[in-house]
Amino acid sequence: MAKVSRTNGFASRLRDALVTDLAQTDIKAKVETELVRGTRLHRVWVIAPKFARLRPRERQDLVWRIVDRHFNPDDQLRISMIFTVTPSELPDE
Repeated sequence: MAKVSRTNGFASRLRDALVTDLAQTDIKAKVETELVRGTRLHRVWVIAPKFARLRPRERQDLVWRIVDRHFNPDDQLRISMIFTVTPSELPDE
């Protein structure tokens, strides 16, 4: 029997908002989300080569402005943290 996976609507909306709005600023990003075990919180990774030209604070300001535009304060509280990295800054697995 096929395994049925439930998609997380919040995570999908978050991913779509970030990818779409970052693309409008010429930043092609990959967005990954994961649920924090035992909570309803989401940990988010935004990975973009063009983040190399931005300071960490600028990256964070950019993505949180997008989140603020698309999500109400209660939904924003469902985000545990957002990592903003370049591919070379990703931790080794």
